[in-house]
Amino acid sequence: MRFTLLGQLQVHDGGRILTPQAHKQRVLLAALLLHHHTVLSVESLIDELWPEGPPRTALQALRVYISQLRKILQSGGGPGGPALTGQAPGYCLVVEDGILDVREFDRHRELARAAHERHDFDTALSHYRAAAGLWRGAPLVDLREGMLIRSVTSRLEESWMAVEEGRISLEVRLAGSRGEAIARLRELVARHPFNERLHALLMIGLFLSGRSGDALQVYRSTRECLIDELGIEPGEELRLVHQVVLDSNPAALANVRMWTA
Repeated sequence: MRFTLLGQLQVHDGGRILTPQAHKQRVLLAALLLHHHTVLSVESLIDELWPEGPPRTALQALRVYISQLRKILQSGGGPGGPALTGQAPGYCLVVEDGILDVREFDRHRELARAAHERHDFDTALSHYRAAAGLWRGAPLVDLREGMLIRSVTSRLEESWMAVEEGRISLEVRLAGSRGEAIARLRELVARHPFNERLHALLMIGLFLSGRSGDALQVYRSTRECLIDELGIEPGEELRLVHQVVLDSNPAALANVRMWTA
C-alpha cells in the first residue's frame, strides 16, 4: 500500500486505487497521515471534519469514518501495513517507511540540506532532485479546511520552495544543466515576483551563460517591481549580484553568501 499527499490524496495497493470517495473520509485520512505516529485527539479530529461547528452526531460519525478507514487500510492485505489504533485521547495512524511520499520528501530534503552544507554538491543535487520528483502539485488543496491539514501543508510548501532553490542553485553551477535551470527560474520568478533569491539565481545563471544584458534586465525589472509594489529597494544579496554582473567578474560571486553557503 502507498499513500501520496503531495498533490491530491491517493491510496494505491499495487494496481488498485483505494482512495476514499467520501470527502470527510479523505479529510480524516489526510490528517492522520500528515500527523502519522502522533495521537490526534477526538476533539481535534472533530474540529478538522467540521470546522464551522460539529453536529450533535459528530462523535458517532467520527467512529463510523474510523471504522471505514480501517477497512480500507486492512484491505491491503500485506503484513506490516498501516495500523490505525485508538489511543487516549484519540487515534493514531502508524505507517512503515517507504509508503508515504511526505516522509520520503522530508528525508530527501534533510539529506540534501546536510550534503549541501558540507559542499558535497553531487549528493545534494541527487537528493534535491529526488525530493522534487515526488512533488505532484500543491498538497491537498481540496482538503484544507481545518488547522491539522493547513498547518502541515503550509510547512510543506515552504519546504518545497527550499528544495527548488537548493536544486536550482546547484544546477546553475553546472554548465550542462544551466539552460534547464534558467527556464525553471523564469517560471518561478513569474509566480513569486518578490522572492529576491530566485531573481538573484536567475541573474547568476544568465551571467554565467554569457547573457549579462539579460541579467541586468532582470535586475532592472525586479527593482522596479519591488519599489512599485512594496516601496523597498532590492536587498544586499541582489545588489551584490548586480554588481558582479556590472563588473563582469565571476570571481566576485565568492562574496555572495547565497552562492557560497
